[in-house]
Amino acid sequence: MSSNHDNPAFKKLLQKLQEESWQLELLISGFAIFGLFSAWEPLGLLIREANNNDQNYYQFALVFLRISCAILLFNLLLHVILRGLWIGALGLRYVSGDIDYEKLNYSEKFTNYLKKRIGSFDKYIATLENYCSIIFALSFLLIYYVLAFAFTMIVIALIANYLLGSDNIPKWVSRGLGIPLILFIVFGMLLTFIDFLTQGFLKKKKWISKIYFPFYWVFSFVTLSFLYRPLVYNFLDNKFGKRISFMLVPIYVGIFVLTSIED
Repeated sequence: MSSNHDNPAFKKLLQKLQEESWQLELLISGFAIFGLFSAWEPLGLLIREANNNDQNYYQFALVFLRISCAILLFNLLLHVILRGLWIGALGLRYVSGDIDYEKLNYSEKFTNYLKKRIGSFDKYIATLENYCSIIFALSFLLIYYVLAFAFTMIVIALIANYLLGSDNIPKWVSRGLGIPLILFIVFGMLLTFIDFLTQGFLKKKKWISKIYFPFYWVFSFVTLSFLYRPLVYNFLDNKFGKRISFMLVPIYVGIFVLTSIED
């Protein structure tokens, strides 16, 4: 059944799984938060040890990993808090039903304002559900982005060590191949980052997209993005998701700065 995604029965199964996914979300978030908190202090000790031993590359990797842990922790804790609020709202709806503005006996001005700004209680529950689902998906997209960055750094390190730094390859060969490859990877990484920040700007302009496509194709394998790309595009075509991501970027920058200063 799962091989035929247009099958009505399969679509019905997906709908049912979507409605019950909040239980798995909370379970995964709980385990992930526990693991991240457990890894926080050991990472700090490894960073200090790498700093004392002048292991600059190793220290950079550990600092980057700890910053990623901090951002992921923030996302998952926010998700658990909002999901808890959503569960509480569902329980209250079962007991109290929708908001009865007439029973509140407020003045007409406040009643009209609240009806316009708050609306029905079901709308509030639906909004909370959207926030929870988007933040949970974004949390694990961040893991893939961290892995993509790590794989790119590994490729650069491999080229530098085994091609440019090799004594078994003639200099003219190692430099003739190594330097263009390094420049291609670095330039491609920059373009990919710009495209990520602008949410696909380089794909929208006809002449720029032709230049960007070879980098896009190569980096789909370097970063393994072909494995999670459908998730990215499904996220980007949702206006609500894009708005939340823009709201969270300043918070991520703040976490990055604070964690960097601490380390």
